[in-house]
Amino acid sequence: MKILFTGGGTGGHVVPIIAITREIKKIYKKNDLQFFFLGPKDEASSSLLSQEDIKVKTILAGKVRRYVNLKAFVQNLIDVFIKIPIGILQSFFYIFFLSPDLIFSKGGFGSIPGVIAGKLLLAPIFLHESDAAPGFANKFLRGFALEIFTSFPKTECFSLKKLILVGNPIRKELLCGSKEREAKELFKLSLTKPVILIQGGSQGAQRINDEILEILPQLLQNFEVIHQCGKNNYATVKAESEAIINKDLESFYHLYPYLKESELCQAYAA
Repeated sequence: MKILFTGGGTGGHVVPIIAITREIKKIYKKNDLQFFFLGPKDEASSSLLSQEDIKVKTILAGKVRRYVNLKAFVQNLIDVFIKIPIGILQSFFYIFFLSPDLIFSKGGFGSIPGVIAGKLLLAPIFLHESDAAPGFANKFLRGFALEIFTSFPKTECFSLKKLILVGNPIRKELLCGSKEREAKELFKLSLTKPVILIQGGSQGAQRINDEILEILPQLLQNFEVIHQCGKNNYATVKAESEAIINKDLESFYHLYPYLKESELCQAYAA
């Protein structure tokens, strides 16, 4: 069996795919199982997928920007009329020769070329939507799918005839952390206060970071915080947090650009 995954290329799209492949391996016992991923170039995501024996094929993918300015307008023209058509063509030939048994899309702008090409080649297509309010890609691609898996019972915009509530795929290994003592050593926790883990996916989420920084001094009065802010945001968040946190609260704030699976496992144990 050949299963082709496609998605935006960020950790938010890739990590659930890893969780799904691990569970499929447990229940599908035949030796013909193969996993593939089709999406935009992203070295971090490609590395994660390759570690799970998922073969990665990169394509061009465009993004539709909904904010209004001249730069965004020009970028949208390039993406819609050049990058996406090229990506569809790349996907078409790849899917044609691969002949997957099904295509599973996790959403994101990187999934659009693969899903369109797969539909043209009559491949069975399934979508998964993690959010209660779907992103642009899954809204656009909903008509191409045989079934749509969701994390919430009343996800907007999807036909109830196609919708199947399954929840959000997570790696079970994250819930198998060691003892609290080992987490304390890894993160240098005081454990004198309840511990909160804050993360916005592998790349962080700027909106989450902004909201946390707004209340961080008050939050640290009552809680100890482990915060994954994203590699691209780390320098900014570090500088801003240092400017607003009192010296006596610094030891309760543990900022990281990215947490590996083994580290997340310990963070949950804390």
